[in-house]
Amino acid sequence: MLNNTQRRGFAIPVAILVILVLTIMVAGGFSLVSAERRSVADQKSQISAFRIAEQGLEIFLVRRDSLMKDKPGYTKVPGAADSVRISMTGGYADVTLTRLRAPRGNQAGLYVVRSKGVETVGAYAGTPQGVRTVAQYALWEPAPMQVLAGWTAMSGLQQNGGAGTLGGIDMCGQNAAVAGVVVPMWPGYDGKVIAVGNPPIDSVAPDSVEIDWDGIVNHNAIEATLIIPPSGAGWPQAAMTAAYADTASLYYPIVRVNGDFVLPSSGKGMLIVTGSLTINGANGWKGVILVGQNIIAHGQNNGSSSEGIQGAVISGLNEKLGMFVDPSLSDGTKQYNYNSCEVSRATTTMGALVTLRNTWVDNWVEY
Repeated sequence: MLNNTQRRGFAIPVAILVILVLTIMVAGGFSLVSAERRSVADQKSQISAFRIAEQGLEIFLVRRDSLMKDKPGYTKVPGAADSVRISMTGGYADVTLTRLRAPRGNQAGLYVVRSKGVETVGAYAGTPQGVRTVAQYALWEPAPMQVLAGWTAMSGLQQNGGAGTLGGIDMCGQNAAVAGVVVPMWPGYDGKVIAVGNPPIDSVAPDSVEIDWDGIVNHNAIEATLIIPPSGAGWPQAAMTAAYADTASLYYPIVRVNGDFVLPSSGKGMLIVTGSLTINGANGWKGVILVGQNIIAHGQNNGSSSEGIQGAVISGLNEKLGMFVDPSLSDGTKQYNYNSCEVSRATTTMGALVTLRNTWVDNWVEY
């Protein structure tokens, strides 16, 4: 018979084994919970970063001017690249605008807008910051402008010259022809020069000219690049003359004159004159001319059909404010031709980024 004092105990080893197994199970449970929390935190960070990226993209498209105006090299029409950091609740978005195709004639500029959203708060300990990038293609579209004719004379037009051109055929060759000249039924058009267009001469009521002249004159609806006194002081004659002669020049400012004005030289852009405009000699203009009162034009082209007035001219706009305006007067042999490319260039600075449908992506690759 065995002696009880010689039996080996097994209770303690079993207890230790049970404790060990329970410890492993508890540790495994904690590990699973921790992994689940980390997975949920990662997903939350990704969703938060996605929200920040998308919000940054939309803010940039709406508020690009205010976000970029204080940055060096900012231009109204986007250049090769723009970038800005937009801070918001929970993180920030680094937004970059990259030009893929520059605006050319009637062809809008093509850009891609990328927004990289980064979450900076609320991440689970030990996890990296949530990062997400979205992107969308956009066009820089010039502001739309109604063009009824090469010259829309809302108070009538008297053409005394025996030569020259009042043309509504698009000199750029991009758009359909418009009327050569548009005038009201009275006093209408009186001249020796035969207008060319479709139709050559048309009539219009002031309300048919879709230009918010009151907004432009009294509410600064079009923000001017240059404001020139009626005396012409500060007129950038050298820059204007050089840009007019250079077909590749992209210098198309918005120039405003409050009152009557005598054009000192040829130039480009959008010329807004609240009073009367006088054009003498061989001075010409490429772009858009908006005049409140009448235009008094003398002189001739400087030997080239590509000179003179190229774009679109509208005079007598103060008729829309209920004011009486004398008919415009044109002497000499100066040419006034519709040119859709020049109109587009002159209105480009008033344009905006317009997103292209079905081009938004949330898997933009970054290196």
